[in-house]
Amino acid sequence: MLTPSLNQAPWLTDNLRSVAGQTHGAIEHIVMDGGSTDGSLAVLEAAGDSIRWKSESDRGQADAINKAFRESTGDIIGWLNSDDAYFDFKVVEDVVTYFATHPDVDVVLGHCVQITGDGHIIQVLWAPEYDAILMKAVNPFMQPSTFVRRSALADPMLDESFHFAMDYELWLRLEAAGRSFDRLDRITAIDRQHDERKSLTIKDVNENDLQRLSTMYDLHLGKEYDKQRSRHYMRQRVMGASYIPRIRRSKLAWTAPADFKRGVWRRQLVQRRVDWPEGYR
Repeated sequence: MLTPSLNQAPWLTDNLRSVAGQTHGAIEHIVMDGGSTDGSLAVLEAAGDSIRWKSESDRGQADAINKAFRESTGDIIGWLNSDDAYFDFKVVEDVVTYFATHPDVDVVLGHCVQITGDGHIIQVLWAPEYDAILMKAVNPFMQPSTFVRRSALADPMLDESFHFAMDYELWLRLEAAGRSFDRLDRITAIDRQHDERKSLTIKDVNENDLQRLSTMYDLHLGKEYDKQRSRHYMRQRVMGASYIPRIRRSKLAWTAPADFKRGVWRRQLVQRRVDWPEGYR
């Protein structure tokens, strides 16, 4: 498992614990810290032998991932940002089993739960079956919920010229290379929404990245594809709702408050995003 980290101490413990507690024994967790000054290093030191880590300046998130990839030896690569975590403690065991029983599959994607900084569920991000046409219009994969065979990857793993959509670029590059994708129909990870995440702080960088990707991979970003994107997001909401009753606090690998499902049904099925409370958008 590869984790880039920079000043994410409030959530790093959840990340490390969600990996260390996995039922699959042979897990290599490598954390590349970019020089944190917020207490992250103390959290990393306290993790002991459950991780391998370095703290040094880097050129950004993609560089950190590439350095972690070079330090790794595992046959299956997971990419888990320091503010994210695995959903429960059986995720890696199920992913390894899926790869073993599907030897022709290179990339396995799962569903994802988006949560707030304090652990309340915002919504379930349902992942569709692989669809090459949909991939041109929207990134349907959630990066923390996706796993890749090492044999499908090259060094560098990520294109460091991208500072936001480096995951989308990776999926598109793997698709262009003829790699096979499949879905594991279960929730595999959480995606944490908070004020410091890049989707809120550098939206302009994302727009620039998407325009570059459009040229490289002939994406469908025009308004004529808005209906296709809208159908995907509506289906994601409806299908994701069916997973809400299956989420049990006692089985989670991340810290959740007692009322962690508060308002989730309304957000999943009824409310528009603009009507969600601050901290949930």
